[in-house]
Amino acid sequence: MTNYDMDEIERQREREKRSRGIRSEDETHSVELELDHKDLLKLALVAHDKNITLNQMCIDILKQEIENSEHNTRPQLLNETE
Repeated sequence: MTNYDMDEIERQREREKRSRGIRSEDETHSVELELDHKDLLKLALVAHDKNITLNQMCIDILKQEIENSEHNTRPQLLNETE
């Protein structure tokens, strides 16, 4: 098989996965944020202290908050006693 055939087979597999709703974990999307200068400076300083980029700092914060919100939205049983 030629290299083109292998590429076409891989593209077909990806189309089948997407049609079944299966997404690869390496898919990324762009998000635009608007921050006050003070907040941006604080984030940049914390990122510098952790020796990571500002972009990575924002990604880490977003992931952490998504995980926290998923844990906090689970149904809870509330018992009312008198």
